[in-house]
Amino acid sequence: MKMAGKRIGRLALAFGLACSMLAACTGATEGEEPIGNETGTPAPTADAPSGGTPASNDGPALPVRWVLPGTAPEDQKTVEQAINEKLKADGLNLAYEAIYVPWDVWDQRTNLMMSTGEQFEMIHIMHDLKGPNILAANGGIIPIDDLLEEHGSDLKKAMPDWIWESSKINGETYFVPDFWLDTAYAEGMVTMRKDLLEKNGIAPPRSPAELMAAAEKLKANWPEANKNVYIYVLNVETPAYLHATYDSYPFIVFQDLVYVDQQGNVKPWIETEEFKADAAFFREAYKKGLVNPDVLTVPKEVMDRDQVDGRYLYREGEGLSSLENLKKSVPDAETEIYYLTDKPKLRSYGLRNSNGISATSKHPEAAIQFFNWMYGKQENFDLVMYGIPDVHWKDLGPNQIERLKKTEQGGPAYELPYWMAGNVALGRWTPDTHPSVLATKTVVAEDAVNSVTVGFNFDATKVGVEYANALSELKTSIYPIKLGLVDYDAAFPDALKRMNAAGLQAVVAEYERQFKAWRASK
Repeated sequence: MKMAGKRIGRLALAFGLACSMLAACTGATEGEEPIGNETGTPAPTADAPSGGTPASNDGPALPVRWVLPGTAPEDQKTVEQAINEKLKADGLNLAYEAIYVPWDVWDQRTNLMMSTGEQFEMIHIMHDLKGPNILAANGGIIPIDDLLEEHGSDLKKAMPDWIWESSKINGETYFVPDFWLDTAYAEGMVTMRKDLLEKNGIAPPRSPAELMAAAEKLKANWPEANKNVYIYVLNVETPAYLHATYDSYPFIVFQDLVYVDQQGNVKPWIETEEFKADAAFFREAYKKGLVNPDVLTVPKEVMDRDQVDGRYLYREGEGLSSLENLKKSVPDAETEIYYLTDKPKLRSYGLRNSNGISATSKHPEAAIQFFNWMYGKQENFDLVMYGIPDVHWKDLGPNQIERLKKTEQGGPAYELPYWMAGNVALGRWTPDTHPSVLATKTVVAEDAVNSVTVGFNFDATKVGVEYANALSELKTSIYPIKLGLVDYDAAFPDALKRMNAAGLQAVVAEYERQFKAWRASK
């Protein structure tokens, strides 16, 4: 295969580069189970399925180990067994296993797995944390065009061509798209407690100033004794809902490093007037007590709990919790999404999640065969995502589902989180799903404006050290300014020096060079 030489040559760089990007690598503690032990039972195959070349009928089943963030659901092993039985019945000699890595050690453990050559086939990629461009640059994932051609005909048909174009880096496909939503519906809005807006006589905000005033009034009149309630901030994302109100919109921001407008102009994001406007908004919000003083260190579990309980002044982006779960905490609560302007929606990127094929796998074709099987038929998708029919869930019709078996806490006994592997056409939603979710997660926005960057993926290989250093320095120097914890005028000059010393200008220049070359080649 073409990728073999590239895989071996680049893996030598993976450990140092990946770790310097986000966290120091740490091994398992004494007595701790190592990640990735194979537990799938080898099984012989039946007749070959359509849609791609099947795994060989001879020998043990090829492992399909999928590394995912979070905690395994209660019935994980039961469903894995059912998946493997279905694979066998469909003629695929594969043994599936999901390997969950806890959130608090995700970066360290996955860095270590790749750097030490631990074998697994797939890894989930969160583009807003450590995107595919980073994993491709450090040799952690491999290009898959040849594998798709031989094993992925149904997989390729499961998603539109423009999504596959968004999966390329330097002309090669590097990851399997996770087309769980049209990204035109991913940003540009805020989520608010509709019931509290109405109770306080607050009209839906139509400007940053109105949003600030609404948040301030909600906090002052919060209906619970605990009034430590704040704006739910997504640290690693930029506030697109503010950007849509700026005269210079539309534009996109890449990784808090690069600004690109619709004319193709590229410059450092933190040096723009738009970044300064963001900082001014959040500085005012912070002074008014609307931003959590510990916003940079609040555990994700705490933020998730606040979201489920509807404890936020507003949430950046779409955060419509299950109505059933919210009403358990607050029976009269209602949430809704709001846009501050009526400007056309911007599809600022093609994808926000994907799944890469690991460079450590001896049989990467097994991963593509599995995804081809999974996305090739609704029943296979349902089994992987929702579990065993009539045990874990009931079919209520197209795009609809009733959860059956639940945990003691009331959650599904099995599910693969939808954002990790969902599909707009195949996904299912429970009857209590918010209507605005159904209106945005099961359709494509035909009238959205595509950013000039859709389909472009930055390859950080040539500036890998600078890119890693800049991302690291962002958290120290820029995030406190971005979120209003410190004053822009006082902190920015030194922060800019630190970002430039980390390599910001080199990253922006390389991004601009690649972007212009990509545009010229179209």
